[in-house]
Amino acid sequence: MLKDVVSKLDYSVFDEVALVIFAICFLAICFWAVTLKRSTVDRFSAIPLSDEVVDPKP
Repeated sequence: MLKDVVSKLDYSVFDEVALVIFAICFLAICFWAVTLKRSTVDRFSAIPLSDEVVDPKP
């Protein structure tokens, strides 16, 4: 009985839902990256150069 139910399921909707979720997340991350403050970007860019992250004084 369960095998019959599972075999009748249509999974074609899931790929479209996954694509929409991916697109929403991608656009949200792009929007977040574009709206960062300059001081935050400078702090993030210094991470590979030092072991500690310090807040630069303006």
